Amino acid sequence: MGERGVPGFSVAIVKDRDIHWTKGFGYSNSEEKIPASSETVYRVASVSKPVIATGLLQWLDKRRFSLDDPVNVLLKNVKIKTKFDKQPTVRNILSHTSGLPVHADPTCFEVSQTVPLEEMIRKSAITVRPPDEEIVYSNTAFNIVGYLVGQFAGEPYPVYMKRNVFEPLEMNSSAFEQTPEIRKKMATPYSRRKQSDPIEAVKPWYGGSFPEKPCGSLFSSVTDLSHFLMAQMNGGVYKRRRILKKRTLEEMHRLQASAHSSRSGYALAWKRTWHYGRLMLSHTGGNLGWTAHVAFYSRLKLGIIILCNLNDNSGWRPPAEEALHILTDGVPSFDPRSIRPKTTPKEWKTLVGTYTREFRNVYVKIGDGNLILQRGSEREYLERLSKTKYLVHGGGSDGMELTFEFDEKGLARQFDLETESFPRYVKDKRPIDESADLTGTWRGEYVHSYGYFTMNLRIEDQVSASTEDMVGNKVHISDFKADRGKVTGIFRSKIPAEYVGWGAEEFEAKLELAAIEGKLEGRVTLKSEIGESIVPLTLSKT
Repeated sequence: MGERGVPGFSVAIVKDRDIHWTKGFGYSNSEEKIPASSETVYRVASVSKPVIATGLLQWLDKRRFSLDDPVNVLLKNVKIKTKFDKQPTVRNILSHTSGLPVHADPTCFEVSQTVPLEEMIRKSAITVRPPDEEIVYSNTAFNIVGYLVGQFAGEPYPVYMKRNVFEPLEMNSSAFEQTPEIRKKMATPYSRRKQSDPIEAVKPWYGGSFPEKPCGSLFSSVTDLSHFLMAQMNGGVYKRRRILKKRTLEEMHRLQASAHSSRSGYALAWKRTWHYGRLMLSHTGGNLGWTAHVAFYSRLKLGIIILCNLNDNSGWRPPAEEALHILTDGVPSFDPRSIRPKTTPKEWKTLVGTYTREFRNVYVKIGDGNLILQRGSEREYLERLSKTKYLVHGGGSDGMELTFEFDEKGLARQFDLETESFPRYVKDKRPIDESADLTGTWRGEYVHSYGYFTMNLRIEDQVSASTEDMVGNKVHISDFKADRGKVTGIFRSKIPAEYVGWGAEEFEAKLELAAIEGKLEGRVTLKSEIGESIVPLTLSKT
């Protein structure tokens, strides 16, 4: 944490029904040298999800719905838009299998910039795949969860959560809104665009809607979240107060959606994985200026909460999983020689190769006598548990269980890790139509974490083209080339105003398309000062 330059953070360790240890480190406000403590309040970002899910599951206990009810049957004034026959259920929205895409947090620095929660949902609740097809993390799904809490209660969801979750759990410093009391206890958030930049304080912001979006707008302390964790680890009970029925909590913790054939995936709201052989439920969180991580071994009734007032746009989250491992006598360091077999197993030849996910290749290879998973610059070592299962050492998935799946010939066709699957890379063998007439207007839609966008690509000749950016401005495409069935070029795209707060005002967008079966297919790579994303793109000629 010190090497990363974290201004301040707070930690709590929970064992069974007690807070075993808690402490604050660094500063909740670096400028005024205010120390962080166990009572410091942080925005906990997506750690909000299991908390708001608990509010909804209380209505399940009251028999207001069943988990397999279609969400649109329950929603009154707003609906999920879908073109698919199968409708998303409550179970789907709670397990990230609804077909809704990833959607990033808007940031508004003035309350006047926010919109009603219902309007935010109406704009973002559009499915892009049928439910149950794939695990895809969705903030919009949990905005719907919070909306349903308020709808069933007949009052704003923050009011219900205060009375029915926070007060019984003695979470006296928690709220889904920035009350004056919360502001007094709240740490100052900090951020930086990239690792070489200095850390800067972030001015107060709002989650894009009123009431604030429930997927990531809980304000809490490690002490308060310890009380929540006690109820989660003890059958739904805290100090003899029942928050959820025992069978409801068991269902909340049960595996609902797996990454294909693996034992890992999502429970209801919780990520459910096997960590160094122990069943672990966890959730991370990160938004502008804040990061958080809660993890617990449910069978040991041991958990840890780490809240932090820095988000450095690197994807880093506080190391709760590593801490849990150490608390259970795990060794923090790892020597690859400790799992190196005397001879290279023949079966490794069926595992090595290139795998892919979302246009990014990863590699399973043999190096220095070890089986290695290479993801970018990150090298992870794989220890054999069985023919199909391996334990990951090092990297972002340290301690997790990796599962290989095989084809009829015995060759690994994909591997599953945590909530994701990585199929073996297979080159698209469909022929590119090199004689296709590329001039004219090509139209299609693409989905980014900032929303849903339409592209009109107007190709004038082999070296001239234009389109619109994310906010509708007409832009010229530079370095453009349309020849022999391939289309490439670069344009600048303004970022929608509600996302500028993350630290970037525009993308450099790179087109890479090919004429296949009468359409232009490929991808657009969107790169800014704070990161890069790749989205698929298919255009049809109009």
